[in-house]
Amino acid sequence: MPPGYEESVHRPADPPIYRAMMARWADDGRTLPGRRDPEWSRLASSPVWPTGPLFGG
Repeated sequence: MPPGYEESVHRPADPPIYRAMMARWADDGRTLPGRRDPEWSRLASSPVWPTGPLFGG
């Protein structure tokens, strides 16, 4: 391929049933494809080892 060549692929619109499902999941507070998961972000940023009086620290 020549330098600077970019292939463009037409991506069809999501089917109505898929858009409806995504809207329903968003209304229910679920994680959606292509969006950050707040619960995962919270868990991943937590300390690895527990601390506090029950854990000797």
